[in-house]
Amino acid sequence: MLSPTLFLTLSAVLPIALLLTLLLACSWTAVRASLASFALAVVVALSFYQASPEHVGDEILKGVWNSISIIIVIFPAILIYEISRSAGAFPAIRQGITTLIPDHLLQVLTLGWCFSSFLQGPSGFGVPIAVTAPLLIAIGVKPLWAVAIPLLGHGWANTFGTLALAWDAMVQQIPLPAETWLVAALWTGFFLFLMNLLAGFTLCWFYQGLAGVRHGFPAVLILGLTMGGGQMALAAFLPSLATVIPTTLALGLALLLARLKRYRQASSSISPLLVANSQQPAAPASGGLVLHQALLPYYALTVISLLVLLTPPLKNALGRFSTSFIFTEHTTKLGFVSPGSDNYSPLAWLIHSGFFLFLSAAVAGFYYYRQQALPSAKILPALRDTWRKALPASLSVLFLIGMSKVMGGTGQTDVLAQAAAALTGNAYGALAPLIGVLGAFMSSSNVSSNILFSQFQFVTARLTGFDVAVVLAAQTCGGALGCMISPAKVMLGATTAGVAGQEGVIIRKLLGVSVLSAALLGVLVLVFG
Repeated sequence: MLSPTLFLTLSAVLPIALLLTLLLACSWTAVRASLASFALAVVVALSFYQASPEHVGDEILKGVWNSISIIIVIFPAILIYEISRSAGAFPAIRQGITTLIPDHLLQVLTLGWCFSSFLQGPSGFGVPIAVTAPLLIAIGVKPLWAVAIPLLGHGWANTFGTLALAWDAMVQQIPLPAETWLVAALWTGFFLFLMNLLAGFTLCWFYQGLAGVRHGFPAVLILGLTMGGGQMALAAFLPSLATVIPTTLALGLALLLARLKRYRQASSSISPLLVANSQQPAAPASGGLVLHQALLPYYALTVISLLVLLTPPLKNALGRFSTSFIFTEHTTKLGFVSPGSDNYSPLAWLIHSGFFLFLSAAVAGFYYYRQQALPSAKILPALRDTWRKALPASLSVLFLIGMSKVMGGTGQTDVLAQAAAALTGNAYGALAPLIGVLGAFMSSSNVSSNILFSQFQFVTARLTGFDVAVVLAAQTCGGALGCMISPAKVMLGATTAGVAGQEGVIIRKLLGVSVLSAALLGVLVLVFG
């Protein structure tokens, strides 16, 4: 007969196991798989964890509310794509990028690695994936790889991106001396630096194996030292800009690298990442857009984001327009407590990435309309296509975050983490990054992963004798790795890339990279922690 603790652990595993099985083995769509897993999490909470219907209902409401912050990114991100497509922006982007950067591999690194990470700096919430995937398709990358590449390329930027929102979330959870946080920031920067280099070389390997690594080696080394090294240098002293500044510099360096003899002309070899004949730049349509016009939505997004977020008086003024909810405390019959809140997860609408994206879409749409690139007859179809593509992605996010909140609020997540720590004992450090991965996989957010697990990681590190700073660094770096394979972000990218329904295929491409990277971090924690 199973012991009560083992029974609870196995029952808590069921929703996650079902999600993975349906996505990876059964090739279900993210909407169907997430709905089934969410429903199972609710059943487990009501039956095995003996939570009241009111308790579970409140957790579901929390999930709905938390999902809104992502859903309001999904719609405008896809709207920008549809506006750009209708205006003929993508042929112009392909023509411009292939002219400025003739080398195919450097094009992929610039967009899929540097540009996606740059977008993560001020925005986040899936924007880098939704925006970059269509751009990669525009330069000839196969749609499935166009989603996988930015997922891999931007992962390292998920802690100090979004102006260090995930880092701040962890700092707010645990009262530690400033000196400890300084050490934790340095370790985090170091781990992310390694992740950044690994991402660059992995992209080269995906592109053309060992030949791709050799060809891309100088570019990866220079761009990786700039991005990862720059972030490591800034993380402890200027965390909010630790991603923004280095990625901006890296984009400039990528254009300079394109002038080197090594990258001055297109390669004659064929990469499995590219569609047939993708080496040939598309001819621009007569009277069509040029590169800078085609990139207008992304220029607008960058300028608006940085203007608001880096201007404290403006940010504070706009931040006053926020919404939050009140939730009461609940306790299951087994004693698991979900704390109450008088100001649950406030959402400042006017300083959110979704609002910046809506403004950018409006600016681009108005400009293209005035330039006669977007006739009025194409506007309504673009809006219809936006709704058609955004709805499945939004439902997927809703169910996934609902599942996460139900599991976290009724004790399932705690039981899983405690069982993992008990099984590993003195080897717990090796597991710390994987817990971060699990949190981000479930919630599609490094922020949520840090909120869910940083307190647990802190307590367990003390109990097992590991350096708290190193373990907390591993937690948030694991969360960054988990964002590479989070179904909600994969769904968002698959939607803008036109391959919705193939999320499981994309996750399978990156699952090994995410788990192996987390295992490598775990070894480092064992050695240095």
